[in-house]
Amino acid sequence: MARIKLDIPDILPFHTEIRVRVTDLNYGNHLGNDRLLAYLQEARVQWLADLGLSELDAHGVGFLQVDSAIQYLAEGFFNDRIRIEVGTADWTPKNWDFVYRLTLPDQDNRLLALAKTGMVAFDYTTRKVVRVPDPLHKALGH
Repeated sequence: MARIKLDIPDILPFHTEIRVRVTDLNYGNHLGNDRLLAYLQEARVQWLADLGLSELDAHGVGFLQVDSAIQYLAEGFFNDRIRIEVGTADWTPKNWDFVYRLTLPDQDNRLLALAKTGMVAFDYTTRKVVRVPDPLHKALGH
């Protein structure tokens, strides 16, 4: 099976940092893949909060995650400081990707992972996929 290769823009508009907790380790004593996906959500939600938005209400629509891809490039260990950069890419009228770059600032910004989470605009009242409103495009830098 071919391995994925993600193309992430050089500059992403938001970043945050998270330290690896002991509860984030798996049986290999390194950062678990499930926890890394949770880190992506945490960074995304922090960015949205900075913009006054949420995944349930972003200019009148919510978000529904429909796919994800992670390219693991290094291991993360207990107490590592991880910088997570977030942006968007691949917009269509009803969906887009959040894209992420994870680095280890205390290890010369070593690249830990690249990732993307595919989203659709979703109306939680009607339970239907809807068009992305223009103000949301603008807020997320498109």
